[in-house]
Amino acid sequence: MTEARGDFRRSAGVLCAVASLAAAAGNPGCSRAKDAPGRTDASSAGGTGGASVASGTGGGGGGSAGGDAPYAIAPLAPALAFDATPDAGAASVYFTGVDASGRAGVFRVSARGGASAAAIAVGPPFVAPLGIAASADGGRLFVADPGAGSSALDDAGALFAIELPGGAVAPVQGGEGLRARGLEVAHSADGEVRLVFSGRAREGGQPGVFSVPARGGEASAIATGSPLVDPSGVAVARGGDVFVCDPLASPDGTATIFRIEDGFVSPFATGLHVGYPCGLALTRDDAALFVLARDVSRGADEVVRIEVASGARSTVATGAARRDEPGGLHRAKAADVFAFVDASVEASVDHGAEEQGSVFLLSQ
Repeated sequence: MTEARGDFRRSAGVLCAVASLAAAAGNPGCSRAKDAPGRTDASSAGGTGGASVASGTGGGGGGSAGGDAPYAIAPLAPALAFDATPDAGAASVYFTGVDASGRAGVFRVSARGGASAAAIAVGPPFVAPLGIAASADGGRLFVADPGAGSSALDDAGALFAIELPGGAVAPVQGGEGLRARGLEVAHSADGEVRLVFSGRAREGGQPGVFSVPARGGEASAIATGSPLVDPSGVAVARGGDVFVCDPLASPDGTATIFRIEDGFVSPFATGLHVGYPCGLALTRDDAALFVLARDVSRGADEVVRIEVASGARSTVATGAARRDEPGGLHRAKAADVFAFVDASVEASVDHGAEEQGSVFLLSQ
């Protein structure tokens, strides 16, 4: 095992359930390390589904595009998944994860559910694909793999582009060696398509948020060092502001979401119980940030809406009990429809087998 892969295993909480890719659940980065008592034996509405929709407790619980219409969570497919994104029109959901044979890669499932997941690209060059994002035109997927890379870079991570529908995989030049974790596709002021991602600087290993042209090129730092500790999920507003979730930035073991404006990093929201990679996405109008978190009192996932202007919070929807290993979350580029994953591992009541996570759709 290289030192870089060891670092990845220490920080990737979702992968703590995967013995071949991560270490035991006691590692500091594991998503329930600080709040294990939140897991409950309350009965579940179903192994991979069941959701209750909660009205807002502040700032309006409805989605920005759909007025006050409630959101609902729908299970799409069982999968040991880490991060998920709908395509631009929310017809399909792509996700990173591990298949039944233990091979890491990228998969697709219909947003209507009812079908098994199909492999898009599995095996090398992927080692531990964590973050995923989709292009606005639907032609490419981008994947952050903090375990991949050449031996010359000590396997210190890489970014990959996947052409659709064929599934051809190619590295994004400039993303190597930065231990990329969470990522999003954004457009610069001059219209250039760029990848914004969390990771660590090549020199010195400082945690940070970086940017690289989607076509490949030189990576640039948006922000590095304190107060960032182990940033993962990112969301980018049209004006250029970046929101990044850091599960280890608070001394009490909860996550902090930072807002980066013109290189200045400031706390935006605190006290959240999240997984790894932390899932967050802005609504289409940039009015609110959706965060996939954990309701520790229920032992269930919850989607929290935070108003960007005021910071007011509301619960958009809550999932089934005993589904409390939240991972990544992304929004479709052309709709306020979100995909997210949960990596809970539990015994099936009917068959005594382990159910290893699920992919979900959040929509109105």
